[in-house]
Amino acid sequence: MGEIRIRRDERSRVTGFSVRGVDSGTPAGTSAQHLLRAVTTSLVDYLHMTVESDATELLINRNDLHLDRELDAMLETLVIGLKLLAEEYPSDLVVEEATVGVEV
Repeated sequence: MGEIRIRRDERSRVTGFSVRGVDSGTPAGTSAQHLLRAVTTSLVDYLHMTVESDATELLINRNDLHLDRELDAMLETLVIGLKLLAEEYPSDLVVEEATVGVEV
């Protein structure tokens, strides 16, 4: 089973995604990989951002406050799409969220 972990900051903004064990041979895996690639391409081509990305991680630099709304719209749409895939294919994909950088 594949797992996608959504990373959020202390303000609940998406800052990255970790991908583990997603099988591109399954409909869920293929779709998840396409969604992640589409958003990465949009961030680079449309918003002209530098994105750190490989097969297992996508990290988003949230330093440009002028892009908050655009980033939130794109990234929250991706989160919703990934969660819908996980609901449709529960035996193939799990989507979890984690807040990073918050001490309790």
